[in-house]
Amino acid sequence: MSIQSSEEYEKQGLSLLHSERPAEALAVFAEGMRRFPGDADLAMGTAMARLGMGDFIHATEILERLSVSHPGSAETLQALAEAYLARGMIGEAVRAANSAADGAKEDARQLSRLGRSFYSWRRYREAVPYYELATEASPDWSEAWFGLGACRWALNQAAGAESALRRAARLDPKDWQAKQFLGCLLCDVGRKDEARGMLEAVPLDVPWQRPALERLVALSWWPSDEKRARRMEDLWRGTMGGAAPRGMTDVMAEVSGKMDGPFA
Repeated sequence: MSIQSSEEYEKQGLSLLHSERPAEALAVFAEGMRRFPGDADLAMGTAMARLGMGDFIHATEILERLSVSHPGSAETLQALAEAYLARGMIGEAVRAANSAADGAKEDARQLSRLGRSFYSWRRYREAVPYYELATEASPDWSEAWFGLGACRWALNQAAGAESALRRAARLDPKDWQAKQFLGCLLCDVGRKDEARGMLEAVPLDVPWQRPALERLVALSWWPSDEKRARRMEDLWRGTMGGAAPRGMTDVMAEVSGKMDGPFA
């Protein structure tokens, strides 16, 4: 059955994008644009596919046109900021993100996405204001506090990072990522007992980050229960990319020389 509407092209293209198949998505959007020229949603999809393929210049050109024809679209401005970041155009990225934030003052999720855009490019200082706005817009949303805490720790602002990460963990007791980051922070500032308690509270059957797992083991922890030990070995293998060394001494020796920074 052939595609009959621009909405169908958009839906199929977005499905391919979400499946990390940007080249195929681009072909769908391009065909849609030929049949429905000037459709803003298809143009946006084309830009996102270009971004996914690393074609940042053409993505920027499309998004700049959309920002003129559809001013005030936070989605367009966020994507434009990401395209600028990919090209190292930091000032332009900040201006685009600020424009997006101006139109999304009460939208904590949009503001958090803006912060994440900068965080993903290690522009932690630029990311902080958007996470701060997100926490103001939605003080009870743990994800915004987690993002703020991660940025502050990356900026070596330990006290501010701990406060934000504790807020995130308190708001969502099952925010295991926040607890892992907080455990890393506590370990790295020398509060080993608190760090161990925080990391031990994270179940072994949830996704772990390498630095958190390394620090847990470096704090002299390994399950004594046979069933949990096997689970720990599986977790180590899946997270670290190899089988756990034989014996606690060997494990400790391995991790002591290879611990990454908590937010590397």
